[in-house]
Amino acid sequence: MAYRYHPEIEGLKVNEDGSGVIYLGETLEVKKSNRAERTTDLQYINFRGNAYSIAKLVCECWNGMAENPRWCATRKVKSKGFHYTNLFFAPCGTNPERKNNARGTRSKIKKEDVPVIEKRLKKGETLKAIAKDYNTSDMSISRIRKNMNANE
Repeated sequence: MAYRYHPEIEGLKVNEDGSGVIYLGETLEVKKSNRAERTTDLQYINFRGNAYSIAKLVCECWNGMAENPRWCATRKVKSKGFHYTNLFFAPCGTNPERKNNARGTRSKIKKEDVPVIEKRLKKGETLKAIAKDYNTSDMSISRIRKNMNANE
């Protein structure tokens, strides 16, 4: 596999998919993130006292530096790995595979419903049960309860 030098870190070479990283002639160990919760396939290397993302190093070596230094390397298709053709720089938090969830899909509570909800709360019904009946979040019901307690 071919290697390319990093444009800013002298002596650092990275191959096209990030499986091999060489710094001043010494091969560095590519590590995988090992988290118990929210598993990820993040790969990184440690050198010069810092951890560096393999995706960012590959993207910088093969595609050039990012326009904005705060941008991060993002994969076009997650299953295709960290090959430089699958990487591009984008603002952090943008991911082409992530679904754009429509905000505000839950219904809003009408003013006429508030007294009915207050009665149900006084009876001792759970927030979750009431929220399910009105297709809203239990936090919305909790706010009604909070206002009800503040007014008493």
